[in-house]
Amino acid sequence: MEERKLDAQESIELITRMIRNTRQRLERHSGRPFLIWGYTTVAISLLNYALNLTGADPLWSLTWFLIPVLGMLLMRLFPEKKSTDPHTEIDRIVNALWLVCSLALIPIFIICIFHGWSYRTSLFMLIALVMSIGAASTGLIVRSKIYTVAGFLGMGLSVLFALYDYALIYWHQPDGAPRNAMLFNNEILIFAAVFVIIMVIPGHIINYRTRHGK
Repeated sequence: MEERKLDAQESIELITRMIRNTRQRLERHSGRPFLIWGYTTVAISLLNYALNLTGADPLWSLTWFLIPVLGMLLMRLFPEKKSTDPHTEIDRIVNALWLVCSLALIPIFIICIFHGWSYRTSLFMLIALVMSIGAASTGLIVRSKIYTVAGFLGMGLSVLFALYDYALIYWHQPDGAPRNAMLFNNEILIFAAVFVIIMVIPGHIINYRTRHGK
């Protein structure tokens, strides 16, 4: 039997329902991954900040690569409950978006490795910007204010890295090395703050709403 084609109104209603179902599922189940990846990134950032303050060996900067390792391990240790909701085309689009954002981090790391860790300002800025774009785009696709606001706030905070570049140039003096090092190291705190904004806070809001049925 030939399938009936949907008219314009039915197509709009179907797309609206798919978006609503995806948004509800994301807001029920994304609190856990947001908190895992958010807290992991913040924790490793603060670890490196502390190591830099104590003048640790530069090789300790390799601890940044613990973020994907710990993140994937924690995701395995704390799996989410199986969802009985059917997946929609919007789910595929959102998953594809985050896959692209994650893969975009690979060339960023490669560029940093080949050009040296002195380029870490650009590294922090690009990673924060890519992840913020992912959060904002997700919010716009599924019409979620939480993701949208968090993503755009993260994009705004990414501008602070460029401002710090100018600060480093302005304060560059032969006898001002400690002050320069402090300004340079504080970029890690900006990086951590961006992930608090785009992942940790939204994760707690989502979990609160899920627990209270809001």
